[in-house]
Amino acid sequence: MDRELNEKVENMLSQIKPSLGGADVLLKDIGEEVVTLEYRRPLSNPSACHVDRTRITKEIVVEILEADLKKIIPGFRKVVLIGEG
Repeated sequence: MDRELNEKVENMLSQIKPSLGGADVLLKDIGEEVVTLEYRRPLSNPSACHVDRTRITKEIVVEILEADLKKIIPGFRKVVLIGEG
């Protein structure tokens, strides 16, 4: 992975994590048009935080990520989430 691009993506991920409703994503790979991230679903304990975790789905996480990644990766097309479903 390109170090500069990797840092940009890592910075973007750290900035948007609060909007993921408790879900977590870790950068695994940056390809030509695809970014692969490890997905960790939100905690199931509703009293752990004030965030309504029931409304955040994997699809919503992908939408949030794709919108921001398009801004920093030329030619970006798709997020692939691996891990917990």
